[in-house]
Amino acid sequence: MRNSPCVPFLISVVLSLVTTPWLNASDTPQPLVPPPVLARAATVPFDLYQGYFMVVHGSVGRLKNLNFFVDTGTNAPVIDSRIAKKLKLPGQQPVNITILGGNVAGQWVNLPSLQLGPVEQSNLQVVSADLTFFVRSLPVHIDAIVGLDLLGQSPFVIDYSARVIRFGIPLNLPFSVPLRRDAGMAVFDAQVNQKPVRLLFDTGASSLVLFAGTTPETSNLKIAAPARTRATGDFESKEVRLRSFRLGPEEFNKKPALVTRNPEPSQLDFDGLVSPVTLGITRISVNLQEGVLAFSR
Repeated sequence: MRNSPCVPFLISVVLSLVTTPWLNASDTPQPLVPPPVLARAATVPFDLYQGYFMVVHGSVGRLKNLNFFVDTGTNAPVIDSRIAKKLKLPGQQPVNITILGGNVAGQWVNLPSLQLGPVEQSNLQVVSADLTFFVRSLPVHIDAIVGLDLLGQSPFVIDYSARVIRFGIPLNLPFSVPLRRDAGMAVFDAQVNQKPVRLLFDTGASSLVLFAGTTPETSNLKIAAPARTRATGDFESKEVRLRSFRLGPEEFNKKPALVTRNPEPSQLDFDGLVSPVTLGITRISVNLQEGVLAFSR
């Protein structure tokens, strides 16, 4: 076991948006609402930084060719405050973006349109926040963060080996598990050391992250409370190696994981989060219409 007292940007930056009642987590999983299926298939390339951080080009209003961070671990789109100023979008209700290393202040704005490849949303509420903290670990400026609210309008496949997202055609991949929406985020069941857990499907994570107390092995780990002066994105964690990790019929042995505190226990009603690349998955198919997450290694 290794203690990692201050680990920057190892996980998804945005986990949950709080302070607005209709975004708060619920004890009852929300039913899947079938999104419209695209009339045609389309392929969108992405750049991959640090082996996990997906960046695609998209549009916000009249502004084209912007850098979008694809993060299925967030439950609402976020645009950089610089973009909101360019579009002259007036701020509305304040909101906090909860991350494992602290909070980022933002505000709701009404956005005329948001587009990524063939999928688009119009007249929607998004959060405007200062996203310049990404420059500490990335060579590109991030203009927006998008998740399943945008991508999930159609079945899609993330192909990490080809570095493309394919919209419109779900794949029949060798392994699959049920996928469900809870407070706007996608969760699925897995087993950690033969114990059932609920995990967040999070393409923005670079590690398998478990909240302290998830398993008997992590219950006695002492995780310090976040320091008030800690930089955005840093968080206290301890590194462990799992005896086993099972996702559906597939077994992943001796996987490393980070154990940390649940930053908002009342908001984040799951046991941890995981990205496909953490498990060595090369292709993953997401079909919100059917509630299926399929993958291949």
